[in-house]
Amino acid sequence: MHTDLSSVQYTINGANRFAYREIGTGSPLLLLNRFRGTIDDWDPAFITKLAESHKVISFDNMGIGATGGTPDQSIEGMAKSAYLFIQALGIKTLNLFGWSMGGLVAQVFALNYPDMVKKIILAGTAPGGSPETEYPSAKFLEIATEVYHLKAEHHQQLFFTEGKSGLNNTLTSLARIEAAANPDEVPINPIETWKAQGSATRSFLQGTGNYFSKLKEINHPVLVAGAKNDIAFSAKNSFLLYRELPKAKLILYSNAGHAFHHQLYEEFGQAVNNFLISEREITDRN
Repeated sequence: MHTDLSSVQYTINGANRFAYREIGTGSPLLLLNRFRGTIDDWDPAFITKLAESHKVISFDNMGIGATGGTPDQSIEGMAKSAYLFIQALGIKTLNLFGWSMGGLVAQVFALNYPDMVKKIILAGTAPGGSPETEYPSAKFLEIATEVYHLKAEHHQQLFFTEGKSGLNNTLTSLARIEAAANPDEVPINPIETWKAQGSATRSFLQGTGNYFSKLKEINHPVLVAGAKNDIAFSAKNSFLLYRELPKAKLILYSNAGHAFHHQLYEEFGQAVNNFLISEREITDRN
């Protein structure tokens, strides 16, 4: 069992060499990351909580962080690269945790490789494009797409709430993240990667692939979670996912933002663990 969160491993599938970390034992739980996120951007307190019950695997997808190659130009491509990564590890079935952009990838992964997936957690994310889907706010996009080096104030604006409490949550989470970061990990072509991710996300949210209507084809148990103060993907988007998915449970948090799982790592981490280890399937509302 690998327990050192600063230890980066590598696995190869064909010409693709993926960087990843794993911690814990049990059923695999694959983390699918946010826009601009690398394996150094998950809060170790949250990962450690999840690892109480599962083998938690975080990785850098193609062209991201310490993984080489060309960044995928679509959400479909990101899902396929995640599949290649899982194949390289020899994993047959797993659970998915998708945060933000990673939640889009998780939806496509479940549709394209349904037999590999057991349960899904969609955190701070959105469905495909529809008349009801809400796009990320202008405030979020201005910072996330324009600011190269994010400072603490930017992290607070993007991921946490305003005021003293939000600043404290920001600083404590960043301190944990920085303490566990791998000093040798150097991002590969970050601007090229961000442009590809931005284009892929826009396409998905504009309805390419008709993924909103395909939500009804995802018959896995899904835990949807969101936050009232999320300026990236609103709580309305969480509700839409809950409404459209056949076997979904919904949790919404007040006084929290886009990184509510980093702020409420103990509470939400336990909710995820309870959901994943429960033998009771959610009743099909349809």
